[in-house]
Amino acid sequence: MAEERTAPDVQRMGLQAEKIWREAERRIMEDVIRRIRKTGEITSTADYQINRLIEMGKSREEVERIIKEALGATWAEMFEMYDKVAEWEYVRNREIYEQVNDDFLTPEDNKWLQQLTEATKKQTKDTLVNMAQSYGFSVLMAGKRVFTPFAEYYQKYVDTAIQDVVTGGTDYNSAIRKVVTQMTNSGLRVVDYASGHTNRADVAARRAVLTGVNQITAQVSEHNAEKLDTEYFEVSWHPCARPDHQTWQGRVFSKKELGTVCGYGTVTGLCGANCRHTFHPFIPGVSERLYPDDWLEEQNKREAQTKEWNGKQLNAYEQTQQQRKMETAMRAQRQKIRLLEEAGADKDDIMLEKAKYQGQLNEYKQFSKKMGLVEQRERIYQDGLGKVATNTKQQNARYTPEMIRNAKIDSNQYKRYKEVLKEDAGSLADFRQMKYNDPEKWDELQHRYSVVRLYDVDSGEMSPSKIYELDQKAFQTKTELFTGTAKRKGNIAVMEFDGVTKFGNSQLDEEGDSAYTNFKGDKTTLVLQTKSPKFKTTVVGNHDRFGDSEAKLFEYAASAAGDGKEHTLNLLSERCMCESCRGVMQQFKENFPNVKVNAVSNAKKQAEKNKNKPWAGRTR
Repeated sequence: MAEERTAPDVQRMGLQAEKIWREAERRIMEDVIRRIRKTGEITSTADYQINRLIEMGKSREEVERIIKEALGATWAEMFEMYDKVAEWEYVRNREIYEQVNDDFLTPEDNKWLQQLTEATKKQTKDTLVNMAQSYGFSVLMAGKRVFTPFAEYYQKYVDTAIQDVVTGGTDYNSAIRKVVTQMTNSGLRVVDYASGHTNRADVAARRAVLTGVNQITAQVSEHNAEKLDTEYFEVSWHPCARPDHQTWQGRVFSKKELGTVCGYGTVTGLCGANCRHTFHPFIPGVSERLYPDDWLEEQNKREAQTKEWNGKQLNAYEQTQQQRKMETAMRAQRQKIRLLEEAGADKDDIMLEKAKYQGQLNEYKQFSKKMGLVEQRERIYQDGLGKVATNTKQQNARYTPEMIRNAKIDSNQYKRYKEVLKEDAGSLADFRQMKYNDPEKWDELQHRYSVVRLYDVDSGEMSPSKIYELDQKAFQTKTELFTGTAKRKGNIAVMEFDGVTKFGNSQLDEEGDSAYTNFKGDKTTLVLQTKSPKFKTTVVGNHDRFGDSEAKLFEYAASAAGDGKEHTLNLLSERCMCESCRGVMQQFKENFPNVKVNAVSNAKKQAEKNKNKPWAGRTR
């Protein structure tokens, strides 16, 4: 097995830029909120700030002032940063270079690299050139790309992030704490592109930094390969790669194949947007592969293994993507809480949002533990807002008993809904959002819960969504299509046999019955009593149950299941299935093992409460 090698931690280099944008956004937003709260209206100053930040005003002085306050530190020289990038690249490949007869070029002797470095130094020092080559905050005018004033702001933060992380001048956590202390708010929420695409500021910054550093590394690798007269490169490997990158990572390709196979030079390919892969010169017959094929195959098999979460099977890549999604949602929730506090919003509303955030944190912890992932809470707390969740006794004591009581009730209620509805209940965060903010969906969820919990599984298995579907068919048929006693009394059962829907009613036996004559629907969907029953019924409550709705449906199914082929039978009965019908079902299963029987009926516990009349009082 190959020794596991890791590239510089470029996947984290965008985090400082993300934090800078978050802090800058918060301060201006708080200032605008403070002014509006004080006067009850948008003041001229607040209007000025909003227009300058959101609508990109003409005053560069104001923009520069905000940038300076937000940054809180002077620019470090770019010379050391690029020297560090080059030195890391050379050290990474020193053994390869020393195994051939070509001279090893140090950074000082590498004229091409020195020219590239000096040109970038000059551009960064004099004009704040976009080192990541991002098109953020650009517009198309007369067919030409023009950067707006805020492009300088965006590019400066991206370049600062590259410098601080790549040089390794400080550890990650210290850099984060330093930036949080120095940063203020900018009020900007998104980065706009000329294409019309929009990204949240933190997402755009992270992508730009990651891509920019990788592209610098790629240029150095290509130049080294030219000097070594090799056309081959080995692509790096990292865990949890996106599916279309997993197929080629860790393997050796020619320069041409880097483009044709790996997509080098494209947005979605090698060294493209958000790609953490690099590549290094490879000399056939001299170089030793870092990642042999058998090792790569073993890793791919391991990462293809899935774990269940909320009814879905997630592989290694999908697990990390879900974790990132949760972190993003929590950052947005934390910001929402802080802005509500600054605006003097209703205390109950603030506590409710905190309860939601606590639920997200709990779900994040449970998810990470179940998936075997390390929690990356620094991604959540990079906003510098500190503790927000009410997850200690001391914190809970500061809030009203009403909020604490509701949070617990919501959590317990969700567990009950989850037990009955399974994945249809959604996540805890979705459940709370629906309950408080979407009355129509909440009403529908409550109805589903009240319906599905009426039934117990008598045979096989049946999803909550299928139970609800069959219940609705049976309920609507009995209450809207039947009349008289067939509507008011007795039991109705619905059966799906290979997708064909049939109904049985205990008040309907023959075509001459009024229930049949007055039926308002398609009479071909009704199953009548057979004259030559295949299954034996028994006496229950002084009545022979040969006319029960379930018995009729199983007789019908027997007439269609004799071909020996595999079939699926889904059956729902309004009332609790009696012992006679359970016996008929067992006889059917013994006679027709080729049929998968899934059956539910009114739960016994429910039947005791509602006297086996589960639909009494129902309107839908």
